[in-house]
Amino acid sequence: MPYLVDSDWFIDLLKQQAQATQLLDGLAPEGLYISMVTYMEAFQGTLREADPVAAAMNLRSITRDIPIVDFDNRVAERCARIREAVRGGRVRANRRSMDLIIAATAIEHGLTLVTRNVDDFNDIAGLQLHNL
Repeated sequence: MPYLVDSDWFIDLLKQQAQATQLLDGLAPEGLYISMVTYMEAFQGTLREADPVAAAMNLRSITRDIPIVDFDNRVAERCARIREAVRGGRVRANRRSMDLIIAATAIEHGLTLVTRNVDDFNDIAGLQLHNL
C-alpha cells in the first residue's frame, strides 16, 4: 500500500535528516505522497529560513518526486465525517483540524499514514498507520 507522509517526517526530509531520508527511501518503492496540508505547512517553514527562496526551491524540487494530494470535495466530506466521529473526544476537532484533513486524505485515497504523532490519529476509524 502506498504512503501519505505526515508533515513531521516530510519536514525532516526537507532538512535532509538521516532518519527521515532512510525511512522514506525504504518506503518509496511502494509510493509516497503528501497532502496539500503538509505542503502548506512545509511552505510556511520556508518563509522562516535564512534564504526563503532557496528553501522554497528545495521544497518544489522534492515535490516533483513526491506528489501532492489535493484537498477536494471527497476529502472534505470524509473529513466532516471524521470530525463528527471524534466530537467530544480528548482534543476538540477544531484544534486538530489540519490533522483531520491529513487523515481524511489518507483514508479517501487508500494510503497508509506515516507519522511520528500516532496518538494524534489513533482514534480515527479506518485510518491505517505505518508502524515505525
